[in-house]
Amino acid sequence: MFNVSRDQWETGNQMAVSREEYIDTLNWMREEVEQELGQPVEIPVDREGCEVLYTINPREIKFDPRSIAHAAKIFHVARESWTLPGWGWDQTNFGLFSGDDRLGGWVARNVYEAARRLGAGRIVISECGHGYRSTRWEGYDWAEFDQERPTESVVVTLERYIREGRICVDPSRNPESVTFHDSCNIARSGDLVEEPRSVLRRVCSDFREMHPNRTENYCCTGGSGLLSMAEYRPLRLEVARIKAEQLRATGAKLVCTMCHNCVDGLADVIKCYKLDMKVVQVLELTARALVLPEPAAS
Repeated sequence: MFNVSRDQWETGNQMAVSREEYIDTLNWMREEVEQELGQPVEIPVDREGCEVLYTINPREIKFDPRSIAHAAKIFHVARESWTLPGWGWDQTNFGLFSGDDRLGGWVARNVYEAARRLGAGRIVISECGHGYRSTRWEGYDWAEFDQERPTESVVVTLERYIREGRICVDPSRNPESVTFHDSCNIARSGDLVEEPRSVLRRVCSDFREMHPNRTENYCCTGGSGLLSMAEYRPLRLEVARIKAEQLRATGAKLVCTMCHNCVDGLADVIKCYKLDMKVVQVLELTARALVLPEPAAS
């Protein structure tokens, strides 16, 4: 916890990602999406006057860059005006885990000031539980910063795109049975429970609830920063039996969540209790279901 907090103070992000690594990864994902779509695609950085300032979890740069590609593909098809910031792109906040309000305020202010500097219309937060809670809610208080623009989860953005017809989706492209895990920081602490379900019912052929759900759901076992403290892993997995039984009872092949901590926590539970399922996120399922518009006639 100390080391990660130190990295946020010293580098502006919790995994000490250099600017070179950040830009190289974004360019790599841009090339991947261009190859998939067969047309030019942008993943802009520090573009002024965009509607969306998109912030991410450093884990996406280090370990899960495809989530950035999924977002870029969807923004492209939705014809969104968007950018990532060159500084202030890390929405994760170890001030929340450590109880350090000074760190919490500094990290959140980096995001808010990036949106102000670039004149963005809204801040959109990628799938991250504590990143959503800290950036959408506590961060404004810690930073003593007035909320100047809407601040929302990318899942809220996806729900709006589908509802307004900005993207079209085909649920048959996700034929596996899917259940949804409500992340503690998003559901209990953020009251964001219906939008992910609205999206999943549109992009999946077989969506099924686990019980209990929404604000009564069981933790993935990785909450409160425990996932980053290896000495607690045996205890986490011992008490995870109730979560494993909850997952098994759904009979689903995929468990979807909108939190990177939960991705890792659930993967640990699935491996430990030998469950026949995989972990996915809402962006991945939406990108898979995305119906590309027909090319304009020449």
